[in-house]
Amino acid sequence: MKTLPLSLSLAFSALILFSCRNESRENAGGKTQNDPATEIAEDMDAALPSLPYIAAFVDGSEQLEAEKNPEFNRASLSLDALTQALIANYPEINLEVNRVSNDTLFVQIIDARYLTQQMGSSGAQMYIMEATYAYTELPDINVVHFDFTEGDHALPGSYTRDYFQETRIIR
Repeated sequence: MKTLPLSLSLAFSALILFSCRNESRENAGGKTQNDPATEIAEDMDAALPSLPYIAAFVDGSEQLEAEKNPEFNRASLSLDALTQALIANYPEINLEVNRVSNDTLFVQIIDARYLTQQMGSSGAQMYIMEATYAYTELPDINVVHFDFTEGDHALPGSYTRDYFQETRIIR
């Protein structure tokens, strides 16, 4: 009598084991789907939109410099394209353009914790430098005013290329 429940449970387990097949790689048309890891790797190979300048450390020092990006296409120079390039290159920083007044572009970062607390001082400085240089490539924009909650590694305020030239080497 005890062998019947044991036999039934073994048979049921075997049925489940052999009937479960991983068919997730085949869709209804019988085509093999891409592995999600492969799709991510392929996406990572796609080039990020270029910024006009790249912040880089001067060899043998801790100073940053802005280097012209040879991959930047000036034909794509627009406020929207630059904003999208910054968002694509720094997806953790939610940058929004507020307005332009005279020669100043006003931008806002709603949640600046990543910028001010997690990127470190150099990372935050690189971001602000690249954004400032990008936007000041636009005609009639000489100042970028960043509005965000101050943190340990970044300060809100108005930034110009001159601000960075005072303490850094520019190529």
